[in-house]
Parts: sequence; C-alpha cells; structure tokens
Amino acid sequence: MRQTYHLMPAAAWAGRDPAAPVESPSLAANGFIHCTDGAEAMVATANRHYRETPGSFVVLTIDLDSAGSPWRFDDQSGIYPHIYGPIAPAAVLAAQPMPRAADGTFLSFIGGGVPAGIQVETIYVVEATYGPAAAELRPFSRPEHLGHLADLIRAGDVIEAGGLLDFSSAILLVRADSVVAALDLFRDDVYIRTGVWTDLRARAYGRVVVEPA
Repeated sequence: MRQTYHLMPAAAWAGRDPAAPVESPSLAANGFIHCTDGAEAMVATANRHYRETPGSFVVLTIDLDSAGSPWRFDDQSGIYPHIYGPIAPAAVLAAQPMPRAADGTFLSFIGGGVPAGIQVETIYVVEATYGPAAAELRPFSRPEHLGHLADLIRAGDVIEAGGLLDFSSAILLVRADSVVAALDLFRDDVYIRTGVWTDLRARAYGRVVVEPA
C-alpha cells in the first residue's frame, strides 16, 4: 500500500456520486490530480494554495497502488505524486475534515480529533427497499435469506443486519472495498430474486470502534 493525500472542497466531496471515480478540476486543466506525501507537507500545500479560499475542505488518504490510473512524481523533491486519471473509489482509504483557524490557516489533521483507543472504520450501509408484497412473500424465502446473512456474518463481511418492522426497508452494515462490492454481496440474495426486496443502495459510513480496555 502506497499512501498519499489529496485536498478537496468539502462540498465537492459530499456532493459526489460515491460509486463514481474521484476527479478534481486539475484533471481537466492539467491532465492530472495533485497529491502530496506526508501530513505536514499536505498542510503546507493547503496553506500555500488555498489559505485565502473560504469554506471547508477535506483531506483524502489515497492508496496509490489502488488508484486505477497511472501516477508519477514530476517534482525533483519527490513528494507530490500526480495521478494521471480519475481515482478509483476503493483507493480512498479515509476522508477527514481539514481543520482551519479563524484566519483561514490550515492546521494539522493528524489524529483527526480521534482520541487514543478509538478508531473510525469506513464501512458501507446497504439499504434494501421492501416490495409491496414483502409480508406475503417473505415467509417462503426467509430461511435461505437468513442462512445467507449468517454466512456473511461468519465471514466478517456483514457486521449487523435487520429490517424495519414497518416493512419499509432493511439496513445492513457491511465491510467492503467500494459501493459496488457492498451491493454485490446481496444482488443474488433470495429476497431480490423473489421480490421481497425491490431495490438496493449503499453509502459509505464512518463506524466508531472502541478498543477493549
């Protein structure tokens, strides 16, 4: 794994399609996406180029080995990787706010405000919509469905699963590399095949994990 950092406006990150590759204006303007190696260098880069730019920013931790596009150093110092194409969603290992002072100065993001003994794990929330005849159809396919979930839980792919009792939707917390991979866990589930579920969608989610005392 080869990690680096990329800075982008928080609004752009929040408004993206989670399943789509990550891009930036520099890709269209210069043919590559700017990245910076090292947390201190990332803060320095942010202050050098964006200190006067208002608004919130997020810093992405990128795995260059999984970027899905070629990359190289174009600077003699060798700390500013350029990615020559969009970044695969699975290559984004973390996204955290970039702290700023009142005068706009960017501050260190190391630790991200997370205390010792606590981690924030990126997982996916999969939501499945129940079909109009779910209550009638479910009893016939429920044993196979629950067996499938049990296998996924034992494998560590599913953390938690259950359905809202008003038959509106089911919620599943899963570990996966991307939105597509999260959805793939359930595309062939018997609930999909029999119409108990009629739609699947997934979003990235930061799960707080507390280490044992």
